[in-house]
Amino acid sequence: MTPLELKNFISENDESEILDYKENLEKPTEIGEYISALGNSAIMIGKPAAYIVWGVKDFSKEIVGTDFDPYKSKTKAGDNKGMPLITSLEVFLDPTMDLKWEKLDIENKRLILLTIDVRHLAKPISYRGERYIRVGTSKKNLKGFPEKERRIWQAFESSKFELKPAITGITFPEVSSLLDLEYYIDARSLSQNITTDDLIIDLLHNSVIKRAGESLFSITNMGAYTLAKDISKFPNVERRTMRIVQYKGKSNTNASFDKKGNMGIARSFNNIIEQIMRLIPYTENYANGIRKDIPLFPKLAIRELVANALVHQDFTLSGSRPLVELYENRIEISNPGTPLIDPNRFLDFKPKSRNDELANLLGNLNIVESRGTGIDKVVTELENLELPAMEINVQGAESTVVILRGEKNFKDMSSHEKIQSIYWHACLKYVSDEQITNATLRSRFGMAPSGSAQISKAIVLAIDSGLIKPYDPSAGKKYVKYIPFWGKSVNEFRSN
Repeated sequence: MTPLELKNFISENDESEILDYKENLEKPTEIGEYISALGNSAIMIGKPAAYIVWGVKDFSKEIVGTDFDPYKSKTKAGDNKGMPLITSLEVFLDPTMDLKWEKLDIENKRLILLTIDVRHLAKPISYRGERYIRVGTSKKNLKGFPEKERRIWQAFESSKFELKPAITGITFPEVSSLLDLEYYIDARSLSQNITTDDLIIDLLHNSVIKRAGESLFSITNMGAYTLAKDISKFPNVERRTMRIVQYKGKSNTNASFDKKGNMGIARSFNNIIEQIMRLIPYTENYANGIRKDIPLFPKLAIRELVANALVHQDFTLSGSRPLVELYENRIEISNPGTPLIDPNRFLDFKPKSRNDELANLLGNLNIVESRGTGIDKVVTELENLELPAMEINVQGAESTVVILRGEKNFKDMSSHEKIQSIYWHACLKYVSDEQITNATLRSRFGMAPSGSAQISKAIVLAIDSGLIKPYDPSAGKKYVKYIPFWGKSVNEFRSN
């Protein structure tokens, strides 16, 4: 990492489960425990690495420099007194891992960057026989958090699933007969005249295939799942494709359409979206005397939520698949597994995927965005059409369901729908450095000024629920603005 890249990295990232800022921490035991905690957190949330940066204040992120030098530090107590720090870490960390130390100068101050690479590990990291984890920005013993430990082990299995062979020991012509490589070339914007050797290199780079001997290859589960011409040829992933079900009425007692995918999800993604849009109810609009059919739900929101369901599913859970269920008044999009972050923080947190390889491949095929703006788009689209906000339900440890509901007048919304709509409106405004008011909410719901009293009552409900708070508690009643519960109020800015 260059000094400029590190400076930008510090500017863009606060302390988190996988990042810690230190000034002069030099005790080998504490460093070892932090490596264990940060590394295990990276494994749990599907990130390739975690980081410690010396020479930066943890809250303000002020660059102050450090006297710490990992190459000169030695242990100062115990049986291994005098052992070089780096040697000590190599001895007491298990398993052996890639620790990359870098010295960089920023603003005439020396910083130390430690990158903890966890990509090739097969078990949680321990230091002197104990395993640690980050809880928020605190270091804790993993023993006290069995659910997090379970998720770490699941992360290994999920990652293994993506890269395990679906079929092995086949020639490249056989690969071509099983995977839609014409689609791959087009989606990757590769030259139509690309040589076979260059195409193989690109497929290897994206883990679609792996070498299985001289002139032989394996198709990974991920390669089959995304690009299969006929998914039934790959039993490992056949039951992971998207299922679309349409019901008559508002309950799931009478299905009028039920279909499962029979191709790779990347190859069939546009077909999936078009099929859903054909099944969604439409309304007629005669603006400017021209008839126009308007779908009950915006296509862009459907696209983003379906992509999220595919990429964030938990492959360690058997017997379930991504599912879209269409009802007369709503659509439910679900995937196996629970989110890696609080659903209420989907809009402001950087995305965390348990399936990094799949996310990267779908990003390279222009199906998902690596920037993590999908939820922003969903919230924006729903607001533009004055629809209730999405509802996110986590069902135990088995599935995550996102529900979109049809058009409703504000007075006909349930209290929960009003609260959720106000909360997501506040999130969307806050990430744009704005705050919500009674007026912005009336605009969001398409209400006249006479609806001010209704909005005020709903704001009180949202405050009581703990999802929003006043931006400036001292502001007069006519001027009060609101932000999401996780945002910084005027008082918090002043205290910093």
